[in-house]
Amino acid sequence: MDALPLVISVMAITPSGAFSPGPLTASAVALGSARGWRAGLLIALGHMAFELPYVAALAYILKQIDVGGYKIPMALAAVFFIAYFSYLLLRDAWAIARGVPPSLPASRFANPLVAGFALTALNPYFLIWWVTVALPVVAALSAQPLHVFAVVYAAHVWMDYFWLTLMASLGRAAARLLSARLYAVFLAALAALLMYFGAELIAGVLAPQKS
Repeated sequence: MDALPLVISVMAITPSGAFSPGPLTASAVALGSARGWRAGLLIALGHMAFELPYVAALAYILKQIDVGGYKIPMALAAVFFIAYFSYLLLRDAWAIARGVPPSLPASRFANPLVAGFALTALNPYFLIWWVTVALPVVAALSAQPLHVFAVVYAAHVWMDYFWLTLMASLGRAAARLLSARLYAVFLAALAALLMYFGAELIAGVLAPQKS
């Protein structure tokens, strides 16, 4: 079967997930401010390291995976990750504000690959997006040969790489243009934004479902 209709479909729905503000985007800006566009590239790679096998599994088993029952523990784990990452940002912001040269945290939590993987795997909304918004594409892929799956997934994932690399580049540009004190404020604002996304994540999974 011609892959073009599936490519068009996945490119039409991808921006609803890839370009939406959230922890992955904020982490790209934060890590990009110190590491540049490569941080966004590595975050996208970590994201894909989880997403590709997840989508491949869905294409075979479709609705048999019920991630809804695990939303709360997954969201709590994601919020723990976000809280620690926010702490690292605030620590650097405080150091810069006091005139101490910042050093990138040695923790694996500040590693772009780890951030990309964890903020993808622990985000229930990402998992549910693939079994709701993107389910028609996944269902169609389940009947296609491997090369069609590869082409359609490539049509999706390039947008993740583009967006996260762009966000990291913007973070680096802001770091170069801002004074030390404003850069400290910038990092603190990113930490606050991450914590806001974490709070939204918890509020969303704890909110009573409408019948």
